[in-house]
Formats: sequence, structure tokens, C-alpha cells
Amino acid sequence: MAASLLLVFAGLVGLLPSCSHRSEGPVWTNPTVVVGISSPVNAFNPIFAPDATTAEINELLYPMLVSSTFDTVSGTLVYAPALARSWEKGRGGRDIVFHLRSDARWADGKPVRASDVQFTFELYADPEVGSRWQDVMENLERERDGSLVVKRAVVVRNDSTVVFRFKRVYASQLFDAGVPILPAHIFSRIPKPDLETHPVNQQPMAAGPFVVAPQSTSQEIILVPNQTSSLPYPARLERLVFRTVPEYRTRVLQLRSGEIDMMSALELDDIRAIQRDNPQIQILTLPPRRLHFVGWNTIEPISWTGEGLKTLRPHPLFGSAKVRRALTMAINRTDIARSLLGPFALPAVGPVAPIFSWAQNEALRPVPYDPRAAAALLEAEGWKDRDGDGILDKDGKPFAFVLRVQSGVTLWADIATVIQQQLRAVKIEAIIQQAERPVFWSDLINKKYDAWVAGFEVPLEVRLDDMWHSDLETHPLNIASYRNPEVDKLLQRVRSVTNQPLAARDLKAIQSILAADQPFTFLFWERGRIAVNRRVANVHANVMAMTSDAWDWQVIPGR
Repeated sequence: MAASLLLVFAGLVGLLPSCSHRSEGPVWTNPTVVVGISSPVNAFNPIFAPDATTAEINELLYPMLVSSTFDTVSGTLVYAPALARSWEKGRGGRDIVFHLRSDARWADGKPVRASDVQFTFELYADPEVGSRWQDVMENLERERDGSLVVKRAVVVRNDSTVVFRFKRVYASQLFDAGVPILPAHIFSRIPKPDLETHPVNQQPMAAGPFVVAPQSTSQEIILVPNQTSSLPYPARLERLVFRTVPEYRTRVLQLRSGEIDMMSALELDDIRAIQRDNPQIQILTLPPRRLHFVGWNTIEPISWTGEGLKTLRPHPLFGSAKVRRALTMAINRTDIARSLLGPFALPAVGPVAPIFSWAQNEALRPVPYDPRAAAALLEAEGWKDRDGDGILDKDGKPFAFVLRVQSGVTLWADIATVIQQQLRAVKIEAIIQQAERPVFWSDLINKKYDAWVAGFEVPLEVRLDDMWHSDLETHPLNIASYRNPEVDKLLQRVRSVTNQPLAARDLKAIQSILAADQPFTFLFWERGRIAVNRRVANVHANVMAMTSDAWDWQVIPGR
């Protein structure tokens, strides 16, 4: 769930634009564009979308109440109509009344109604379903006993009017209302235990500019125009294909040969080679939104995953903030970033991306690289090489652990190898093990790992609750199992204010606490790199998504 995680992590979300007419310009041919991706997409269900690629595809299929663009100057989202043609606020801003378009249709011809919106939020809020969107329900109006009754918080007035009733006015109300909407006439027939595995997830009922072609497989997703779509209109392309090419090197070769038209996350040497030898390919550079880090599980994994009740005991290696700081001091993050990504990496001191300039704590500086000081700090914590075997030990336990990496991600594997060498210099043994993507992220969510190298794209609103709130049951994306009551209080305040300076003050305080506690070793922020064959016109890849405005893509004749 990297991107869910981001789900988080990703949450996370570029939305469909509101225009209902085709953009002006020349008429191109409309054959196929192929996007190379690293892992298969097994289902199209926004309830459970596990990664950024799946989320991007879902945004081409499912309607959303509002669209958004990201203002890189202010570092904020700007909202516009989409499924909702307009909206107004009531009760001093606690209510938002959305008026839906009358011409929006599902691919089977049935209208998109306000009841679809209400039903979607009932599914997302249901703990039995386990949706990745549960956190957006936090500020919906509650009953006197604190329970959430969605039908009284998301109220259907008529087929084209739905009212969201919130507990309070806060800055992210439109963000929380802007989730993918599901067709009630399809999903209401499916038993909740079957939602994640039902065949509808392979052939979803769309209302956006594309639909999934019947011949699609998990290895090659084929999208074709949704001829019934008014959100914003049927796609211009004949086919948009997402082709799984697991090996990075093979993806690059296929890009350069023309077998695929687009891919992301190119390595530095390949960018240089393409710029030198492949003029038919352009490289687009995006603002930094992807964070790479080493995660340290602050609790003992067996205490969380063992049978019986879950108990929380500090991790014998990483339960100490001083030890985690020593580990960060032993890792040369600047050299790693420079050697692997060059100008496409920026230093990271916390979880707030540089695109959110208003929220960044500019007073913070990266923890210095200082192996000697790291060794001294570890010794002060009781870690010494008592038996002379070259590995620190304490209470008879060596400082040795497994460092997990998702297989197929070259950058993370390279980072892990360098970290293994650098930790060895301070007498710490890191054993690298790889796991396939579904296993890797599932095990992370379930707190099964000691340490890992990973990364994710942050949401386009500053939402730190998912990863840093102490309630591990309701915030499963807190993969470091980090718990701090002061951070919880600050997170609650951030979600409750509409004043950006007040939110910024608390966000900066959170960053200071995380910098002191080091639940992650924050490595660097990555500028996105997208390679696109120049045969494809109207590509507007941006910080929102690689496939932003993909319904407008066309192919230049003769290319």
C-alpha cells in the first residue's frame, strides 16, 4: 500500500476536471498509448486501492464531487466543479450542499445520483469493510453518543442534491468530500465480505472518461473511451494501456525502442543516455512529492502479530529514540541522494514535502552524518562489542536485524546496499531481504518487519494523521508504530482549524518532535521524472498525477 500508504498515502488524489466540452486544437489520430508500470494492477476498487498506480487508474474511471489542481506557488489545492456542478455552505460553514450534474451517467446508462454518494460514504465508513478512506469520515457530524450514522451526516435531499454535515468548519472539508463515488446499484448487491474479491473489481462500472476493456488482464490494463461520459467527456485515445514490465531495465529498453510510450522514475544515468541518444523522448521533471526513508518499527513485531490480544512492547533495538538517532547519524544520506538521483533529490528532515512551503519547518536541519558520534551514542545506550565479533551487543543480543525491501524497486535495493555498508562501519549488521510488493506492504501494515527501505507520494493536502497518530488500530498506515500523545494533540488541532498560519504552527511543532524522535530516517525527497514519447500530444503530467488529463491525450499523425 505504498502510495495508499499512502494511501496514504497516497490518498490520495488528483481529481477529474469540470469542463464538459472538448478542448480546442488540431485533430490527431487516436490509436494506442502504452504506459509502462512495474507491478500488476489486480483490481479497480477505490475502497481498497493499494498503490498510486491503481489510484491513478481509478481516477480515470470513477466520478468525484469536485476536481482539483495544485497551486505550486501557494502550496494548496484549488477546487472546481466535477460531478457537483456547484455547491454552497450552510450552518456557518458546517454544511456543504452539493448540486449534481443532471447528465452524469454510469457506463450502463443509469444516472449518477445523490444516493450513490451517500451509499459510497456508508461503505467507506464501515469498519467491517476496512476502507482506506475511513479517516475522511472523522469530521462528519456525529450522534450524541459519538457514533457516526452516515445517512444523517451525508443527507440525500433529492436525486441531484446531497448535503454533507460536518462537526466543525475546517480547511479540508472539500478534500474529505472529494473521494471516488461508487455505483450503488452495483455494490449494494455485493456482501461486504466479498467486496475485495468480487469480479466487479476487474470490470468496474465507470462514469469517467474511460472504461476497462473486457480483454484486460492484471498484466495489461486496457482502457477505452467511455462513450456515455460527461465527466468531462469520452477519452480521445482509442486505447490507453498500462503494461506491467516488472524489471526496470526492461522498461527502459522498451521505452527507448518505442514499445512503451511513457514511464516514470528514471534513474540518473538513463536520463542522461536518453537525452543524448533518444531525441524522440522528452523528460518531464515534476515538483518533489515522493519521500524515501528507512523505517524503524518502534514496537516488538511479535507483540503485534502474535496470537491473542495485541500488546505493545518497545522494540529491543529500535524502541529507543537515541538509538534511532544514532542510526540516522551513521547513514550518509547526502551521498546516497547525490549518487543515486543527483539533482532530482532534495534533503528531507520530516514528512512535510517541499511543495507545502507554508507548512515546512525551515528551522530544522538534517541530522548530521557523524559515525563517531553515532558510535558514542550507541555505547551510551549500552551497545558494545563485548565478545569481539565485530557486532555490537547488549544483554547477550547482537545488534543485527533484517532490512526489508520491495523486490523490483532498484532505487530501494541500491539504498539498502549502501546503508548495509555504512551501518557495518559502526558494527551493526543489516541483512537485506526482498519481498514481492503485495507481501511487502501487507506485512508493513501488519507491523511484521523490524526495519525497511521504502517511499511513497504524500497526499496533496498536508495530512499527517495516517502515519503518525498513536491509535494503531484506526491508523494502520502508522507503519513505524509511533506513539506520542503530544503529536496526537497537535494533529487534532491541525484538523480543526481553517486558519493556515495556525495550522502551520502546529505542523512545524510536529516536525520538530519527529526530528527528535527519528521514527524514520528521512533520506530525501524525489523530484518526479516522467519520460514521454513525443508522438503523444497533450500530456500534462504534473504533481497531481502522471496521467493528469489523460482523456485529452492524442497521437500525432505519422509518429
